[in-house]
Amino acid sequence: MQRVLFYSLDERGLASRLIFFVLACLLCLTFILTSHSVASHAAGVDGSIKSGVSGYCLDDHSNSQTPYAPVDSWSCNGTAAQAWIVGVGTIQERSGHSCLAVKNSAVLVDSPVVLAPCGQAAGQVWLRDRSGFMNPHSGLCLSLPNGQTGKQLVVASCSYLMQPYEIWNTNQTPNCALQPTEGEKIACNAEKQWTRWQAVGSNHESLLTAYTGGAPYEQWCADFVSYIYKAAGYPFTNGNYNGWDESIAPDIQYQGLMMHQASSYIPKPGDVAYFDYQGGHVEIVVSGGKTPTFIYGDSATIDPTTGNGDMEANTISSMGNEGHVVYYMSPT
Repeated sequence: MQRVLFYSLDERGLASRLIFFVLACLLCLTFILTSHSVASHAAGVDGSIKSGVSGYCLDDHSNSQTPYAPVDSWSCNGTAAQAWIVGVGTIQERSGHSCLAVKNSAVLVDSPVVLAPCGQAAGQVWLRDRSGFMNPHSGLCLSLPNGQTGKQLVVASCSYLMQPYEIWNTNQTPNCALQPTEGEKIACNAEKQWTRWQAVGSNHESLLTAYTGGAPYEQWCADFVSYIYKAAGYPFTNGNYNGWDESIAPDIQYQGLMMHQASSYIPKPGDVAYFDYQGGHVEIVVSGGKTPTFIYGDSATIDPTTGNGDMEANTISSMGNEGHVVYYMSPT
């Protein structure tokens, strides 16, 4: 006998309720995902770098991607022209082939900012400084020209970093653990500490205690190098404090690093530069090349909050009669 399939009225009602429930769940899920997408876009997860001037973003003018194309600020629109990658000391456009740069690595106020083929030019290095970006080679900061939007960006005095026209907001930070080489992990950690030191409201006393292992006032350039190598996962073992911390700059050479004469070597990220200043001095290379960028503890510049040396970043490899870099030490 052939079985006839049918639903009773109660079964039909149950089926209708199940269908309604499933559709409602799908609608809720769509709303959550859409809301998350909107919130992520607002936070800059799309790769945007937002100006302190409300509604404006860092922008590849006309989405040209051509070498030395101007970079400006434009109304935030979520397009590819406003998608950036913040790396270790760099700001790259979305393809990773072109980098934000001070044109010709110039050091004058109002020098234009462009896209340039990524390389080792000193004008392509950008470090966070409070809420803005600073180019250590020039000592100047990324800025809207005369505070005007829609114009090619320039570098200007970092004295105005709390003003909207020098504020640049992004939630991108390099992941040091994912850097491909030992040296790049070291450079990344040095930049990470620079960013913490420069942040608004930073507790320098606490950071300095971490760098020096709680030691009293001292010239802490070697302590900083030791701390960064330890943070990167490559601690020294022959330091004069707890093994990993070497506080005497000339003794960094005894920590198992490879030594290179400065006159015949192109430094790489993560290298230690040794200067023959009185008593010796060491700095970490965060960007290599013929004009490397250094981050270091500087006892010659007093930090008013600690009375100890301040942290500095620049490309200075010689101070004339005071001394110059004589050799580099690399981790591998």
